[in-house]
Amino acid sequence: MIPTSNGEDLMEVQEDLASSSTPYAYTANGNGALQISTSRKGPLSDENPRRGNTGRLSIIPSNLASPSAKVQHIAEEKDEIPQSVPSSSSQGFQKRFSGILAKKINWESLMKIGKEWIKKPLNMVLFLWMSCVAVSGAILFLVMTGMLNGALPKKSQRDTWNEVNNQILNALFTLMCLYQHPMLFDHLVLLCRWKPKDISALRNIYCKNGTYKPNEWAHMMVVVVLFHVSCFAQYASCSLNLGYERSNRPAAGVVICLSVGIAAPAIAFVYYILSPLGKEYVSGVDEEAQI
Repeated sequence: MIPTSNGEDLMEVQEDLASSSTPYAYTANGNGALQISTSRKGPLSDENPRRGNTGRLSIIPSNLASPSAKVQHIAEEKDEIPQSVPSSSSQGFQKRFSGILAKKINWESLMKIGKEWIKKPLNMVLFLWMSCVAVSGAILFLVMTGMLNGALPKKSQRDTWNEVNNQILNALFTLMCLYQHPMLFDHLVLLCRWKPKDISALRNIYCKNGTYKPNEWAHMMVVVVLFHVSCFAQYASCSLNLGYERSNRPAAGVVICLSVGIAAPAIAFVYYILSPLGKEYVSGVDEEAQI
């Protein structure tokens, strides 16, 4: 209690205390507890002081955030840029091929496209590669299922044919990985850099019709990483096939590498179809760019 000379002075002291810039809080037993405020922009609240800590807890250092939160934050930042990048209007072979199969097969147009495709040297090599894979794979399948037991009566002969065709397939897939892997590394660099020209180039490769897709950076990253996993699995399989003889080769390692090498691109293909990358979206940015 503050002593005063009369009632008027007491009222003035109470008004001064109420309007003072230094806030006081009184407990139930009458003792005063001083609370220092760092801001003078508003009055103190009579609510539980623990509630004020929520604002401080929301500021978490970046090094303490969970990995999933960091990845989500990066994906959100990457997704803000491509919305302002106009999509490419060139659809090329995909648009022509879909037009052929829209209602019924136009064999004349299909033959014309096939002739144009095979004239390119790179496509000729790819066709040769697919033919070798098909022939060697068919022979390996016939030997493993016993369909060639009449032509190859001895087990040693069947084992030899099995190993030869296995090594041929191993070499063919390793060559394909060595050809594709540098381009996959280039795509990974473009994803990490993520500039407007990089976005347009990646859309033409991974996005249907080359247009903007929601969260396209994260979906492209998943597909690219899966293809990288497939290549590394093939390198491991090649090392096992060349480093060990057939009798000493670890079967578990070969099965694991083979399973990962086949499953990773298959998952990437299914993911591409089910994700926004393989679906059609109409964005306002693309419409304005076309106008």
